[in-house]
Amino acid sequence: MDTELIKKYLDMFKIAIAIVVVAVLASVFLLAKIVPDTITFMGNKTKYSETENKLSAKRAELETAKRNKEKKEAIAQEGIETKAFYRDIKSSGNSTADILAGEIQEINDLVKFYGIKMYKVNYNYDPAEDVFFKEKKDVYSVCNMNMELFASYMKFQSFLKDLYKHEHFLDIQSIEVSPYKKDKSILNVKMSVSLYAEKDGSQSVSREVPPSSSDKPADDGSLDLNLDLNI
Repeated sequence: MDTELIKKYLDMFKIAIAIVVVAVLASVFLLAKIVPDTITFMGNKTKYSETENKLSAKRAELETAKRNKEKKEAIAQEGIETKAFYRDIKSSGNSTADILAGEIQEINDLVKFYGIKMYKVNYNYDPAEDVFFKEKKDVYSVCNMNMELFASYMKFQSFLKDLYKHEHFLDIQSIEVSPYKKDKSILNVKMSVSLYAEKDGSQSVSREVPPSSSDKPADDGSLDLNLDLNI
């Protein structure tokens, strides 16, 4: 074989080997650059996903907090307050009158505290039309307290404020106000308040409803409406 031809083939072989070596080195170099970047990218993608999930959770919490705040503000604007139901753990009886005796006394004490004259009062226990009694008669006792009062404007206003801020849940059903004929600075008030108490589930609740008191003056002394009301 011609020496020149062999030399030519050897040179071509060397060039091919050089190209392969360069390609291999380039591949190694590229892999060395790409693999860490790929790992970093995948790691960042995982972190991004976790961050996105956390952000979504925080957004959900924020929306819930905003809804709760709006709900509280709406409740405050409407003057609605969530209050516990009265429960007399000291009561020895289990009739409606026994269960609500302490709550009724609290209202009577409030009337006396402001020097308001209670002309007459009528107690209607567990009225059938009351929603709480109708739906949950085994859970709640109800007393509809119908009162006729005489008081100065300021005293009645203070009484109403305290009634509104009362510790336990109650419902002012109606208020009818008119000036007292003999003294226009005194109010003649007819109002109905529903009082509620939670029954003690450990006791067997009596189905007997005490009779409502008759429509008569609360006491003989309150009949004298010319008494000094300290206006």
